[in-house]
Amino acid sequence: MTASSLRIRALRKTGLWLLSASLALFALTACGKDESAGSSKDTTTVNIAINGGLNLLTIAKKKGWFEEAFEKANAKVQWNEFQSSVPLLEGLVSDRVDFSFIGDGTVVTGKAANSPFTVISVTGVQGNQNSVIVKPDSPIQSIADLKGKQIAVAKGSSGHIFLIKALQKNGLSESDVKIVQLQPDEANPAFQAGQVDAWGIWDPFVTTEVSAGRARIVESVQTMGFVAPAVMIGRDKFLKEHPDLTALYLKVYQQAVDWVAQNPDEAADILATEKKMDKALVKTLIENTQYINDPITAETAEAIQSTADILLESGTIKEKLDVSKVYDNSYFEASKK
Repeated sequence: MTASSLRIRALRKTGLWLLSASLALFALTACGKDESAGSSKDTTTVNIAINGGLNLLTIAKKKGWFEEAFEKANAKVQWNEFQSSVPLLEGLVSDRVDFSFIGDGTVVTGKAANSPFTVISVTGVQGNQNSVIVKPDSPIQSIADLKGKQIAVAKGSSGHIFLIKALQKNGLSESDVKIVQLQPDEANPAFQAGQVDAWGIWDPFVTTEVSAGRARIVESVQTMGFVAPAVMIGRDKFLKEHPDLTALYLKVYQQAVDWVAQNPDEAADILATEKKMDKALVKTLIENTQYINDPITAETAEAIQSTADILLESGTIKEKLDVSKVYDNSYFEASKK
């Protein structure tokens, strides 16, 4: 064999070795990338939104219960906070909200606007003390007296829906009053300064203003005998992609419901600190609130359907809404397993 042939064979052997080494290195690198990508892909962000007021999500956030539970499921929590339901639903449309709670009126107006959410449990039936309040010395004594008056309200909120229902029950409509669109942080100083005649609002604002002697209640969901469910909602795409995390979310929320019932003093401490409110007032609010986490019953669905029919009649929504299509109890049932 010539020297030239030996060199060619050596190069071939060397080339094959380099090719094998390159392929092995590529395989290892690809494997590493796949593992890294898989790890990143499997970590899910759960966007939880606090929708104003004194609520159990504020306590759960402080306690870290959701973070603890979701970490075990390879998920992380992102918190957001909104003052009322309308901006919250905007956040849901932009994928910044996966779970939160809203009132029955917002369920109706939201679904009428094709908001992508489903009701997954009931968190209350008292309407969070939705009321119409006025200054203590106001001549307004009844809903009928509101005719021609300026009323501050966050449009689309549960307070707004209560106002529509209260007006309708007294033979009036929104066109008979002057609605002043204000979020709670804007309406509060406007009300105290006498820039509006009345305020359609919910707790803790109602109890805070009344307890401070700055307001009195004209009518509330309780005095008018309205059933006003508050419900937990989930973003549709998240629910379909992560039914297991949805069930886990409801399981943790149930933990919060149970804990508050057993620890009202500590709950009052947390909420008073977080909301910068008087602890005694907060404790009163907690005692007057029935926190629940229940499936959607026929009675609840009927109450929401009644709201939908009233809002259709008032012209707030344009088409009849079938409430049976907006809730799903399967996630709640899974949370109990």
